[in-house]
Amino acid sequence: MRLASHSARARELAGLIVMGVPSPHGCDDLLPGCADVIRTFREILDRHLRSRPDDYPASFRFLLATEQQYHWSAVLGDFSDDFYEVASPHCAVDVTIAIGAYGRCSALRDWHLGDVDRRDLRPADPAALSGVGRRMHATAVLDGQGPLADGIAHLFGHAECPCCASVFNVAEEYTSANRPVMQGDTDGAVVGCHSWATP
Repeated sequence: MRLASHSARARELAGLIVMGVPSPHGCDDLLPGCADVIRTFREILDRHLRSRPDDYPASFRFLLATEQQYHWSAVLGDFSDDFYEVASPHCAVDVTIAIGAYGRCSALRDWHLGDVDRRDLRPADPAALSGVGRRMHATAVLDGQGPLADGIAHLFGHAECPCCASVFNVAEEYTSANRPVMQGDTDGAVVGCHSWATP
């Protein structure tokens, strides 16, 4: 951590350690004793991201981990070609969400036919975003990361199930299925402060 402000390798190592906290080995027991260090690391990452570095996508994910958004930290890409699997909350069919060069759509994935019955995603209105979605989008916009901000708007928007035509919030369904539960926490979230940009 002492090297992280001027060493890319140190930032990467510290980021990977924080991302690895939600594990079956009880690593989250370390969090209370490391709160000040993680807060300092979050500030270092915040300053680093504002410089629009080449390693922006990885550093953005590390910042998410310092906010205990471990599920997004683990899976968020740069939206050049991202895919998310979610179960339709109404008919339970597996729906593939594509956000990137392949398209911005929901589809049913078939082993032989590929993605079939594609439906366009409905991106969120940035002004209507709240919580972590709002913070993520605002940070990406502030840092001049247009494709990332657009991808986040689609990720936190709505998708239509190609099977039953129900409409659901992509991020909410993905989070409910993938958010790790931390020790001593009944709802899967650990409260913490943040230095995210706000509009």
